[in-house]
This record gives sequence, C-alpha cells and structure tokens, in this order.
Amino acid sequence: MQNADMNPSQKDFDITIVGGGVIGGVLALKLSALGYRIAMIEAANMPFEKTNPERVVALSHGSRCYLESLGLWSSVVAAGVGDIRHIEVRESGNHGFSQLQAGEADVDALGYVVEIADVVQPIYEALEGKVTWFRPARVQSLVYKKDAIQLSIFQADKLECMNTSLLVGADGTNSQIRRMVGIGTQGWDHNRFGLVASVACERGHAETAYECFRASGPLAFLPLADNRFSIVWALAPQEVYRMMSLPDKMFLKRLQRAADESVLPRSGKFIGVSQRACFPLEWRVAKAYTTSRVALIGNAAHTLHPVAGQGMNLGLRDVMGLVDALSSSLAKEDVGNAMVLQSYAEARAIDVLAVSAFTESMLATFAPDIPPLKWLRGQALNAFQILHPLRDTLVKHAAGLTTFGGKA
Repeated sequence: MQNADMNPSQKDFDITIVGGGVIGGVLALKLSALGYRIAMIEAANMPFEKTNPERVVALSHGSRCYLESLGLWSSVVAAGVGDIRHIEVRESGNHGFSQLQAGEADVDALGYVVEIADVVQPIYEALEGKVTWFRPARVQSLVYKKDAIQLSIFQADKLECMNTSLLVGADGTNSQIRRMVGIGTQGWDHNRFGLVASVACERGHAETAYECFRASGPLAFLPLADNRFSIVWALAPQEVYRMMSLPDKMFLKRLQRAADESVLPRSGKFIGVSQRACFPLEWRVAKAYTTSRVALIGNAAHTLHPVAGQGMNLGLRDVMGLVDALSSSLAKEDVGNAMVLQSYAEARAIDVLAVSAFTESMLATFAPDIPPLKWLRGQALNAFQILHPLRDTLVKHAAGLTTFGGKA
C-alpha cells in the first residue's frame, strides 16, 4: 500500500462495489436509496456497448418484476425483449418431450431474453449523481484497517486511495476481489465450451425456448425480440474449434442437423447466422460468500452451467439478500458488521446449492448415451406432462415465482 502523502485526496465510503454490470449496478441503486455512500470501481468505461453476437441473458418473470420495481423495465422493453411463453425440453433422437406454458403460472411470459447492454444502460443512467464512479479503473491492493479496508486503485494512470467499511466483489467468474481476500472455490470444468450465436429461421420462434439434449451436451434456443434465436451450444473442445471455423452455410447445416426434428418443423430452416463466440462451461462456487468486511455477489460467488438459464436470476437474488441484510439497524451502525454479512451468506447458501444441484443433475441425467437409459428418459419426459404437482413446481420455478430453496 502506498503512503497517504502520495495521494492527498483519500476518500471514505460506506460501501465500495468492484465490478458493475447488471448485478453490481442494481446493488448500487438499491443501497444508494438506503442512504449509503457508494463507490463503484468499473474496469470498462462504457460497459453497455453492443456486441456481435449479442450478449444475452434469460430473465425470469420474478427478475422482471424486480427490475420493474426499480423503474427500469420500461427502458429494457423499449430496447427489445424476446418473450418466453413456452419452453420445450427434448432429447435428440428420442420420442419423449415436455412443455411448460406461461399460462400454467398465470403470467404473461415465463421469462424474457434481453441483451445485457440494454439492461446495463438504464441502470447506469439511474445511478448518475447517486454514486462515485472510478472508471476505467482497477484495484491495485487492499489493506485491512481497524474499522475499514483501505484500497489503492489505478485510474487514468494515477494511484488513488480510499477507505471503505464494506467491499463487495461483483467482478465476475474470475473475481480479483475473491482472490485478493483469499476465498477459494469448489467445482469443476465440464470440458465443454458454449458456442453462442444468433440465427434467423424461416418461420420465426413463436415465443418458444427449446432445450435440446444431445450426447455432447445441451443445445439451447432462446427467442430474441426480432424473431431470431440466440443459441448456446455445448461442444467438446475439438468440436467447438471446428464449428467456429466453418463457413456460415456449413455451420447452419450442422446446426440444423443438431437441432433435429424438435425445432425445425416449427421454425423452418435456419437461413442466417451472426458472428460466433465461445466460452468455457464450468460449475464454480465460492467456498465462502463473505469474509471480514467483504461480500461476494453474482458470478464472483457462483458460476453455473447455462443449461437452466439461472445465472443472472440467481445473481439478482444475491442482490435482494444483501440489500435485506444491509437494511437492518445493526448494519446502519456498521455496514461491515460480521453478523450482518453472515446473515447474508447463510440466506444465500441454500438457494445457490439447490440451483447448482438442479442444473448439474440435469446434465448428469442426460449424459449417458445408452439405449435403455435413453428410452427411460423419453418415458420420464412424457410422464412429466401429466404429473401436475411436479409441473406446477417447475413452472413456478421457471417463472421465478419460487425457488428450490424457498420463496423467491
């Protein structure tokens, strides 16, 4: 840590959030409304620029309601939203399938597919004048003091210092803050990459999301606002390399073959594709969500396989949990109080564990490509259609009206 005389403009904050985006931004918006002095350290200057392919996320109905309560949803809708009114789960080459309908949960849509940039922008606009920004900037070091953490950050090639009573790591899967405070992770690499792209089809998506299980991993189709699909295709390392290298026409032929009969009769042929990108698929959960005067949220606390589309929804529930803990009278006396942070950690552990178990068990269930097991999976998918208590539970979970660990 540099001496204070190297930077006479040292600042004091109640809460410093490292990493912005949707999760860090919503947390800052909620905490500023509670009267806390908030600093935001963001690596990017303009984190809501459009990308090709689009960076999209599936938000549940429950997450939509939360953003609506903050006055953000109308701006998101104006930018374009793909409604998920139907979900179909299928297995390539198998007779069985299951469907979930929005009407079963008495909601307009089970979820919504949005570009992350279109969610971040209204959040950041709402934060103007409510937080102190450091961007683009990065944390250089941290030192524990008696009642605070002292941070040194680089911004515009200059070292600055600040004191904060609570440090929140919202800086993603490879969280620098998590590493700096010595919190380890548990989990594994799936030895798969998620290939992402946007594809146009002849007849559109009919507001339907598809989860197609294949031997190499799931292939998801998410409906976009303009009647295209956003795809997430789990592929082995060598296979993803080949698919990334194929000309567009050849790639679309391979995609049609992989989609099988589950999608093509309704969508028609795939006729166009955006640029392609890929990212490693893993399950990684922090061994602790808090330590002394530090809390982790979002992907800094847990990174899940995208098979059930729960990542952003789980992160928003982290925000709700941390805001609830920091609304207490004990937190108002000392926002970094260990009992306050422990209450947040304990409240989130069950939800994260339950969602992790659900996503990993789905992958394990559909992994063995053995004919008798495949036949049993087909029977189970068909039986699910008439098991109403189980259907009701999963429909409400898909809509974000409840969680496996309790109410949403």
